[in-house]
This record gives sequence, structure tokens and C-alpha cells, in this order.
Amino acid sequence: MNENGAKFGKKHFFIVVLTILIFSVCDFLVAYFFQDVLKSPFFFDTIFMTAALFLFGPVASLAEYILFISFTCIKLKILCGKTDFVFLYTLSAFTIILVTWLFIRKKENLKKGVNLTFLYILTASVVAGLSCSVVSGFVNYFANDLFQKDWNFNTFIFAFNGEYMDFLPAAIIGRIPVTILDRVITTFSGFGISKLYSKIMYGGG
Repeated sequence: MNENGAKFGKKHFFIVVLTILIFSVCDFLVAYFFQDVLKSPFFFDTIFMTAALFLFGPVASLAEYILFISFTCIKLKILCGKTDFVFLYTLSAFTIILVTWLFIRKKENLKKGVNLTFLYILTASVVAGLSCSVVSGFVNYFANDLFQKDWNFNTFIFAFNGEYMDFLPAAIIGRIPVTILDRVITTFSGFGISKLYSKIMYGGG
């Protein structure tokens, strides 16, 4: 590698690292707004994680989420004195990244027209939403002692949990509608942000 190539490589690496850091802060702020300010069952806390996936691949996307969840743990520790089991949701994020990447890893599939691109992203969103619901349901099940019943999202789960349904199926089924809708919105948003980022940074689509 020549000197100019080495300089470009270092510059590109720095830009990617800085972008991941900024994206993680953006996800943290989005999650804070929807969860803590609006008290919404939708967190939309993976929009920029998904953008990182479209832009840089699964490793960078997972690094972005780990930074985001670390900020979240710090916030919970300061405000509540505990972090509950929130870091376990990295397993859910990893599932989302893996499933989504299986659909979008071939970039040419996202350049075959608006209709096909829409179908690829929509299918990835739904499958990732279903997969994430299962993984998150097991996270809730195994961390049941730390489960916060009054947490915004959990009203959906406890609506199913009761006389006719055990906690594990309730934890999975109760989150499916919200999680799929969340995945559709965050995946399309992440795709849009990645396209805008590419246009600004590289002058391309």
C-alpha cells in the first residue's frame, strides 16, 4: 500500500469510528425522547444502528449498539441506581443485525428499482421483528426477577400473561406487533439515513 493509500485508509477508519460514536449518541437521544419523555412503547433506538449496518456492515453496527447500550446503562445507574437487565438486549440487537444483514448484504439487491428495494427492506424488517421478539422474550423470561412491570412496553406483555398463558409465550407474543412495526420504521429510517450519509460524504447513493 502506498503512502496516499495508507493515509486514506486511516482517514476512512477515523471517519467510521467518529460516525459510529455520533450514531450511538443519536440512538440514545431518540430512545430517551420516546421512552422517557413521551412514555411510548416504541423506543426506535436502533435507527442509527441500522444505518451503520447499511453503511459499514455488521461489526460496525454491533459496535454502535454496544456504545448505545453502554450510555443507557450509565443513565440508568445514575437515575435509578441500577441497570436491570438492559445490557442483555445486546442479544436482541445482534439478532436484528444478523437477520437484516442476511437480506441486505448483497448491495445490488437494493439497486433493482424502488419496488424490489421496498420488498427487500420490508421482508428484512418483518423477519427481524419476529426473530427479535423471540430472543427478547427469552431475555425477559430468564431475567424475570429484574423485570419492571411498570415499564412502558411491558403492558403489552402482561396483557397476555395470566390465567391462560405462561410468562414466556406472553413475553414473546405480546411484543410481536410492536416489535415488527418498530423494525419496519427503524429499518426504512436507517436505510434513508444511510443514503443521505452516502450522498453527503461520498457524493453517491
